[in-house]
Amino acid sequence: MIKNKRTAAFRRTMVYGLILITALAAGGCNRAKPIHATHKTITEAVYASGFVAARNLYKVYALTDGNILAKYHVAGDSVGEGDALYRIQSDASSAKLTASSSAYKLAIENAQDNSPIIQDLDIKIKSAETVLANDQSTYNRMKSMYDAGAVSRTQLDQASTALEVSKNNLASARETYTRTRQQLKVDAQNAQALVASSGQDLSNYVLKALIKGRVYETYKELGEAVKRNDAVALIGESGSKYLQLAVDQQDIGKVKVGQEVVVKMDIASDKVYKAKVTKIYPNMNANNQSFRVDADFIDDPGLQFINASVEANIVLATKENALVLPRQAVTAKDEVLVKSLGSTKTVKVKKGLVNMSDVEVLEGVSDQDEIVLPKD
Repeated sequence: MIKNKRTAAFRRTMVYGLILITALAAGGCNRAKPIHATHKTITEAVYASGFVAARNLYKVYALTDGNILAKYHVAGDSVGEGDALYRIQSDASSAKLTASSSAYKLAIENAQDNSPIIQDLDIKIKSAETVLANDQSTYNRMKSMYDAGAVSRTQLDQASTALEVSKNNLASARETYTRTRQQLKVDAQNAQALVASSGQDLSNYVLKALIKGRVYETYKELGEAVKRNDAVALIGESGSKYLQLAVDQQDIGKVKVGQEVVVKMDIASDKVYKAKVTKIYPNMNANNQSFRVDADFIDDPGLQFINASVEANIVLATKENALVLPRQAVTAKDEVLVKSLGSTKTVKVKKGLVNMSDVEVLEGVSDQDEIVLPKD
């Protein structure tokens, strides 16, 4: 697939002056006419196809089921971090929040010093204290009378038992007071947590932008039903864009970070842009046998669009004043036909840089040799 794109791209004159030089006119003339190797600049490059991408591009997903009740932005709008994008109908969550808020309010009131529950416990403690005081007085009186022989031991024991019961009742009332106050505080904390949880559930119905950027696409309209994890919008940075390129697996080993990239776009066919390779991904796309390569524009092209298709050449090497032959003059066996004494002989050459139109010759022939183009 990549190879077919490569051939098509260069046939469509994706060729630019710096990288791919138009095949010599001699290639279309009489093939018997000798040609000479020439000295010129040659550039070797790897073809890549791809598209323009926005940085930090992500999809916004619904966090719960419902229906679109409000839509605050459309494609092309600028948004700030935290700006609302959609609101989903949330009657159940609203009711849950109302109920939990009421429960929290009641729990706070119950935990106050003047709440009916606390006042009732205070009354019980005071009553127990009064009973204890009376029983203590009775016991003291009975003890004095017993010492004077005025009452029996049984009567003193009864007064002692009543006093002990009063002490226990007071201790129990105080323990109940302390335990109840602690429980009321816990109840208030739990009610507060439930309010927070209900509020979080309710906030799930308002979908917000996570970053400052631009809405590139929306997928839902007013009244539409949505389910949890349905995509509703596409958000990304609105600033400079970058390139996501696909490089054939046969070429990926030649690509390095920092290499120059020359780019053509269908939306701006009359312009050539330059970029640099910034990242090479190690995982191959099994569908098209290619690897992802990212590149940043050297100069911001000011593009407002994303996913626009591009064709690019990643520059591997450039050499000036190289001895060059037309590519069709060199056979697959790295041989050329040299005219000699009225006939031709086959000469082995050593190749250097190669592009779609030219081959650099390092050894085997000179610019004085007459080269004959082989027949098809």
